[in-house]
This record gives sequence, C-alpha cells and structure tokens, in this order.
Amino acid sequence: MTATPEINTDRAAQLVDLITSATIVDLSVTTGERWPCHPYEGQKFGQFQMNWFTWPRGAFVEYVQVHDDHTGTHFDAPCHQIPPADSGLPAANEFGSITVEQVPLGQMIGPAAVIDVTALVENAPKGEETRLKESPEILPEHILAWEEQHGALTGEEIVLFRSDWSDRYYVPLPEGWGYDRSHPAPRAETIELLHERGIRAIGTDGRGIGLMQDDYSPHWACLGRNIVCIENLTNLGSLPPRGALFVFASHKFEGASGGMGRAFGFLTT
Repeated sequence: MTATPEINTDRAAQLVDLITSATIVDLSVTTGERWPCHPYEGQKFGQFQMNWFTWPRGAFVEYVQVHDDHTGTHFDAPCHQIPPADSGLPAANEFGSITVEQVPLGQMIGPAAVIDVTALVENAPKGEETRLKESPEILPEHILAWEEQHGALTGEEIVLFRSDWSDRYYVPLPEGWGYDRSHPAPRAETIELLHERGIRAIGTDGRGIGLMQDDYSPHWACLGRNIVCIENLTNLGSLPPRGALFVFASHKFEGASGGMGRAFGFLTT
C-alpha cells in the first residue's frame, strides 16, 4: 500500500487561494453536430437521444455521442502516428505503444510559453480551395527570436503556437468547412529544437500539428520523441507570452490514440 504523503496545509491553502483568485481562460473549442472539428474524411460527429425524462428509462435526459478520437480540442498520444517498436513499420519506436491513458497528467500541465505566429498567416499566399496555398512553416528561427525577446525556454513549459486560426475560422457549419488544414505548423527541425530545450508538450490553435503539405514529418518528430500534441486550441491571444499556467485534462480512454478534453489557462494579477 502506498503511504499517503504528508500535506503542508499552509502551502495547500496558498494554492487554493491562488487558484480561486485567478482568472480562468477557456482555451477549448465547442464540439457538436453543427461544428467542423471532426476530420472531414473520417467519422462525423453524431449525437443521438436515448432518453427524454420519462421515455423509455426514467426521469432524465441522456444522449449517445459518436465521434473520432481526434475531434475538438484534444491531444495526440504517441501511438497516433508512431507504430509499435516491433511492428516493422516506418517511424516505429518504443513510444508507439503509449496510448491516451498512459500519458501522465503532469505532462500537460505547466507554464505556458505562447509563441505568436499570426504574421505567418497575414503574409502567406492565399489558396484557391483552401484558406492559404499551403501551411506556413514555423521555423527554428521563430523559436530563437521569441527566446531572444522573452528568455530561454525551459523543460517544464508547454509551448503554444498562436496563429488565431480557430478564432477566425472555427465557426458553425456550413461556413465551418473553411476551417481547413492550411494553418501554420512547425517543421520537424523546429520540434527537434524544442526537444533539445526539454519541451514535452506542444499546443496549436490550428487543426493539427502537421503541415497541410506534410502531415507526417512534424508528427513523427513530435510523437516519436514522446512529446504530446494538443490540437484545436482557441483564444490563445488571451494569454501573455509568459505568465499563465496551462492545463489540459483529457478523457482517460483505454487504448485511444487521441484524447478529447478541456484546455484552460490560469492568469493571476
């Protein structure tokens, strides 16, 4: 039996006071049948009423929901694009067996380092069938420029790429079909630099960590190093470059490759 740790009641009270006095910023998109966040080529979100207060089961309302495990604000577990080590498939390694329920909560809780890449959207060529011609690439020099202004990244931080993509384009259908994959995303070399800094979680307010023109390389670079990706965030412009606490709490679904959940930030004054 594991011994219960001794609690420092004074520090616990300080923590409660800090949390209850903080401003909580919701960083999650809304999901549902009217919203665009399921993969268009995959399982569409469905919600089905199973009971309405008296019929057929009792005095309550109840629904069944069907959705892809990468719907809405969610995180990618390493197994999403990293095959198991013994599979013989490309990009396979020891992290390919890590599913959602195995990822520690602490890996997705930490100080937020918000890197503003909105200029990449403004300066990118427009697409004919997509918002942009291709995904603008977040390069290592963008990380280095941010560090020169705000200080070096540290391993306990969670890097959040702010493009305002979901703020602009995540709207109810049919307009929501314009929430496409041409959002900014990091190159593999950028993720390698973050790994050198000790970063273990990356977030984006686009549909995913992958580039529209190259979905695999960023995912392999990230998940293949046991860095989790938190995708479909929103409202990142409400956080400062540094100074907020970021939290993502996922469903604990055994064997899942992606975990839907709620993301939020704590701001103190």
